[in-house]
Amino acid sequence: MKTRFTYSILFLVLLVYSCQSLEKPPKPENLISEDKMVEILTDIAFIKAAKGSYKKVFDIEKINPEEYILKKHGIDSIVFAENNSWYTSQLDEYEEIFTKVKSNIEGSKIKYEKLKKEEDSIKKIQDSIKRSKEGLQDSKILPSDLDKIKLTDEELIEQEIETAIKKRSNKTNAPSRKKKQ
Repeated sequence: MKTRFTYSILFLVLLVYSCQSLEKPPKPENLISEDKMVEILTDIAFIKAAKGSYKKVFDIEKINPEEYILKKHGIDSIVFAENNSWYTSQLDEYEEIFTKVKSNIEGSKIKYEKLKKEEDSIKKIQDSIKRSKEGLQDSKILPSDLDKIKLTDEELIEQEIETAIKKRSNKTNAPSRKKKQ
């Protein structure tokens, strides 16, 4: 019976506390604008992604990413915590902020993919140029080969000149058809 009574009391206490209205945090004195909050949260998302991939670098360089972001935006951790708490209590505004953050991340992803494609195409061009240069080095055109190529070009020019002279001389040697008077 005692245990039943104890459970009943415990249930009532929990019921009373659970039925209390939750107080929303007060509006901060230094309210951060929604746009600034979007920038901060976007930076935090990027830093968390980088920290996940490059944790060792952050540890070696003793970089505190959260501190860096707050310093970058000129706020301290208390101001951010108060603003974040207040915005989370404003669900519609906070949802709008996160929609903008998601949009920023998607936009950056598209820019990154575009830059990556450009880098890849530049790399392919550089590789093909390198292969071409290596191919030329492998075939090793010697200066004597260049002389032969020049001679061939000169011979072709001489042949063209001779052909042109022959055509002209044929026209001038051809019997003229003048009427006799």
